[in-house]
Amino acid sequence: MGMRNTFKILLLSTVLYDDHNTLAWIQPPFFTTQKIFAESKALKCVKSASSHSVNGIICREVTIDINAVGPITILEATADSQDHLVDMALLLEEEEFDGTNQLQVGDPYGTVLWPAAYSISNYLLDNCSSTFSMDREEKIENLLPLAGISILELGTGTGLISLAASIGGASRVIATDYEQLPLEILDYAQKNLNEGLTPIELVNLNICDSKTLLPPADIVVAADIMYEPSTGRAMAQRAFEALQRGSRVLVGDSPGRPGRAAFLEELERLGIQNAVFYDTVGQTCSGPRHDLICGKESSSVSTTPKALSVAIMDLLPEYNLCQSTI
Repeated sequence: MGMRNTFKILLLSTVLYDDHNTLAWIQPPFFTTQKIFAESKALKCVKSASSHSVNGIICREVTIDINAVGPITILEATADSQDHLVDMALLLEEEEFDGTNQLQVGDPYGTVLWPAAYSISNYLLDNCSSTFSMDREEKIENLLPLAGISILELGTGTGLISLAASIGGASRVIATDYEQLPLEILDYAQKNLNEGLTPIELVNLNICDSKTLLPPADIVVAADIMYEPSTGRAMAQRAFEALQRGSRVLVGDSPGRPGRAAFLEELERLGIQNAVFYDTVGQTCSGPRHDLICGKESSSVSTTPKALSVAIMDLLPEYNLCQSTI
């Protein structure tokens, strides 16, 4: 599907598509209510005057507080840069672009933050800790939340989840995206704006390319990548692939994503049991968004951050995978 159609779907979905009826208000047995429900720290932009050029794209700093590790600084494309990226994408769609300063594919969505990244970052660190299943007496004081755990992120975008996993002590972090520019933006952020990191490995990967297998990891995460039915189905197939090899899978989805219904249908077709979304208390993002990246009526963005219901699915092989498919 071309970028023009993708833009149309996103704009329509922000106004017309409401998939809350797909949510199941059932908490899986391995879920525990922690700080993600009790607290909703505000996304905040600091050093707003600071700008950085990444492969010719001007980006602004955005600093986000994540419950377990504190502030993390990511980069977002500025308003002018978003205008430029959207223009390039539309020109590529029309096949009128001459190749100068061309992006590999031309998808600008990954250059800005989306709400589910914040929610998954908190959920990952609060509920998937290497100390989570330990008795209180066994827990090691000051052990980093994800010590000894490897993380694979699909569709990393600005890289908040991968940065949170890295700062949270994960033994290995692999960030993937089918666009090169988000990976370059993340690489800049990890090398220049954040300290105490496990180096994040950067991999070009298209989740819709079924011929390419996922890199191995203990936990596979994805946030706000189901903008189309095709990516929803592809995410379900990737979840199935990860579960079969023994990985835990976390999927976060903000309201109104057109691919969620296709994702749920494909999970059911693949025989993944008890695959339900449940709502967490997340929050909107703030900052400039081009109208063709995020429609004016979108619930994902507001002038100042406010509470937003973000759906999370947490899948475990032993709980969600039929024995016949293992």
